[in-house]
Amino acid sequence: MKKLFLALTILYGASMIGQTEVKSDKEIVPPVAVTIAFQKEFLGKIPTWTKDYEGEDMDHIRYLAKFSTGSSVGLAVYDNNGVLKAYELAIAKNELPKAVLNYIQKNYPDQTIREAAKLIDGNNVITYEVGIIKDKKFLDLVFDKKGGFLEVTEKD
Repeated sequence: MKKLFLALTILYGASMIGQTEVKSDKEIVPPVAVTIAFQKEFLGKIPTWTKDYEGEDMDHIRYLAKFSTGSSVGLAVYDNNGVLKAYELAIAKNELPKAVLNYIQKNYPDQTIREAAKLIDGNNVITYEVGIIKDKKFLDLVFDKKGGFLEVTEKD
């Protein structure tokens, strides 16, 4: 009886492994509306598409287009209907507003900027994100268009 129970448990466990969905960063093909919207917005750019889920219940699909802008890398985020939700562009440290650099020098004098990006959301609101490492933690500092500090978040 113990052997039968063990065999059934193993079979059940094996079948459940095949049923679980694993979130993947593998390239996907987005819906036609998303592809058309990207082509209109970023004419001639060739993206690599992935998808992600967000929202309170992780029930909103977002399509992410990563592409070269020539001197940098861009990331455009679309919803399922092809509406641009955000655009992120990696930028050089010297492209940040002077107020951002002053804030970091004053409040994080021993940290160096690891990455910087300019973000434009679906409402054309511009923010800047600056990544630094402090106490072995990666921090994202967020600033408004003029360089005013908004918030800090810890990233994995």
